[in-house]
This record gives sequence, C-alpha cells and structure tokens, in this order.
Amino acid sequence: MSSRRPPLRVDVARTVDRFLGLIASEGGPKLRGLYLVGSVALGDFRPGRSNIDFVALLDGPLNAAETDALARVHAALARAGGPHFDGFYLPIEALRHPPEPGAVVPFSVDGQLRSGEPCRGVNPATWRCLARSSRPILGATPAALNIADDDATLHAYGLAHLEAHWRPWLVRHESALAGKLPDDACDAGALEWGVLGVGRIIETLASGRIVSKTEAGRRLTVLLPKTYHEAVEDALAARFGDLEAVSQATMRAGLDAMRFLIDAAPGYHARPEPPTSPDR
Repeated sequence: MSSRRPPLRVDVARTVDRFLGLIASEGGPKLRGLYLVGSVALGDFRPGRSNIDFVALLDGPLNAAETDALARVHAALARAGGPHFDGFYLPIEALRHPPEPGAVVPFSVDGQLRSGEPCRGVNPATWRCLARSSRPILGATPAALNIADDDATLHAYGLAHLEAHWRPWLVRHESALAGKLPDDACDAGALEWGVLGVGRIIETLASGRIVSKTEAGRRLTVLLPKTYHEAVEDALAARFGDLEAVSQATMRAGLDAMRFLIDAAPGYHARPEPPTSPDR
C-alpha cells in the first residue's frame, strides 16, 4: 500500500504557488524551507472556513528590506482572495531548540504581515506538527531538520495554554451567556471554537499527537459523559458548516464540557512511543 499523501487541493496549491511567485517577484528572502501545518496537514481543511497555515524557514533574521517585501507579498495574496495564507518566518537554527515563549518573529494573520510583536504560533504544538504531520513544499524533510520536539515540553505547554487562554475564554463566555435574554440564540461558531479547541489540546495531552478539530471532536465522545455528547455533535456540525446557531442549553452544555475537560487535563498523560526497530 502506498504511503504517499494525496495531492494538495487545487485552491491550496494555487495559493502556495502564488506565494512562491510573489516571494521571487517582490524580492523576498530566500526560503530554506516551506511547510504546511494546521488543517491542510491534518486533512481537515474546510473551504471558506479554514486558513492555510505555514512555517517558512530562513537562514537568519530578516532585514528591513526583506520584511517590507514580505508585507507586499501578503498584501498581494490578500487582494487575490482565497484562503488566508497565515504562518511565520523563522531562522532554521531555531528549530533545534524548544520554542521560545513570546518569540518575536514576522508572521501573517488574516492575510496581514506583522512584525515586532510576539508570535503565538511559535509553540511546542507547532514544533510537534511540523516534525510529525507537516506537508513539505520545499526544503529538507522534517526528519532532517533536527526539530526539538519534546514530550515534556509539549505536555507542559498544553496544560499552561488551557489555564492561561481557555479558562479565561470559558469564564467570559459563561458571563455573556448569563446576560442573554431567554429566547436569544447562541453562535454555533463559538461553540465549535471552544469545544473543539479544548478537545484538541486534551487529545494531545492524552496521546501526544496533534490532531484536527474534527478528529478531536470525534474523540470527545469517548472522553466525555453522555450528557455532553449533543453539544459536541453540534460543535462538529458547526465545523462542517451545517449549523449557525444553537440554543442556550446547548451552549451551556458545551461550556460545561470545556470546564470538565480543563479540570481533568492534569490527569492525561501520553504513553511514550516504543523504540523504532533498526530494520524499519
């Protein structure tokens, strides 16, 4: 059986090709590597909903002219339409060390290049996805990059992210829900973002794998009591574009499921992978 991945979607491949062409025509930096991560790499790209996430590797830090060129590249991509091409630019040497919290590197979000501010994409989950699940476009194979992909660092990051980002997110949305009128509906997109976002981290804590939002949602029916299953199913329906609004009861169940998962998170530990046989 062939282990080759299917070709990139036409809209994804078109955006990648346009990006590479613009890098050349606008005088952008020489890329040592370009790798797709996120939903494209994990087989969960949703047209009209997903961005194309990337990691671009460089010989070293960018100078001002190269940064200006990248700003023009991403502005041109945004004008062309299609999925946002979002990611960051990193010296290749940085991959050989655990990601630096609050690292300041150029990055694109929602089609706009930003520099001089921390890039949240530089984190152990991206390192793990890059090392084990990425789609190489150019450059060395991920195995040849000597990526500092460490189980303990990834686990600590997941727990910290749940407490620093997702628990405050949960509290804000519980407060917003309490202020709604009895007949008000709730945004299904918020249900999807919260339940599946937390679900992805829990699955990483439990298995060590970086999974898609869809796979995380399907796994949640194993990890959660049945009382939360309907909220998970509605979160997945929103992910597929089949649901725009949910009841307050469903949103409340989704928020309760998130709290259940966050509270239980310290109890999840991935088993170490068995050593690879020398003849494989």
